[in-house]
Amino acid sequence: MGTRKIKRRKSARGRTIKLDPESMDMMNRQLQAFREKFGREAGPNDPVFFDPDADTPQPFPLEKYLEESTEAMVAAGIRPEIIYAHRKTGGLIVTEENQRKLSAEDIAEWEAAIDEYLEKTKGKPN
Repeated sequence: MGTRKIKRRKSARGRTIKLDPESMDMMNRQLQAFREKFGREAGPNDPVFFDPDADTPQPFPLEKYLEESTEAMVAAGIRPEIIYAHRKTGGLIVTEENQRKLSAEDIAEWEAAIDEYLEKTKGKPN
């Protein structure tokens, strides 16, 4: 599968996002891991999801994330077109629960990746 440059999605600074208790717990665990790794609180320019192998706070590498998430998706029996779209869109996952929160551009990119996979594999055995 080819790689492509991933566009960064811009977010509004200072925007408040409500998290459910499970997501809040996950964020708190990440911030605790940051404190344990770097011996200080995370600052506003520090990545929440950081590379645990780096000596300084660095974002978790996208390719490493895609490799690990792909392995987990394969092990979980996720349909191959979903895995393909996840990788093709740089890590996007579209579900019934989150699609209303995504831009029309993100959804169109996701759907195009699904269609591309299905077209490439049409008539081929799984």
